[in-house]
Amino acid sequence: MIRSSESVEVARTPAEVFDYVADIRNEPSWHDDVASVPPGTDAVPVVGKTYPVTFKPFMGKTAGEFTAVEVVPGSKVVYEISLGGITPRVTYTVEPAGTGARFTRSVEMRPRGLLVVMTPMMSMMVPKRNKVYVANLKRVLEA
Repeated sequence: MIRSSESVEVARTPAEVFDYVADIRNEPSWHDDVASVPPGTDAVPVVGKTYPVTFKPFMGKTAGEFTAVEVVPGSKVVYEISLGGITPRVTYTVEPAGTGARFTRSVEMRPRGLLVVMTPMMSMMVPKRNKVYVANLKRVLEA
């Protein structure tokens, strides 16, 4: 099992941070691996609904999906992401912190099949990339 959890404090209200991260149309502005999300995508994810996403090329694949599995308005969104046989569960949580908000992005994934041989590499890369994404979010929201 590969796990990573990264947090960052953002100088914005929890509501502002949640509204931004819950709307996956904003994902390309801070998640470097997401190229685009269709403009008609729901601003707030609907549990059970799958959203198409275009990723930057990964193992020759670009088409992927985010499926909303849990939404707690104002505080939490959980997605199962599908791309090239990899299906991480990604959780976004937002909570008050000082005069702003704390955003946490957690990733859990269990490579299967032939992808098991990539587990050691992914165990190093997932935390590094996760740290970059939360830093990007802070930069975007505080700009």
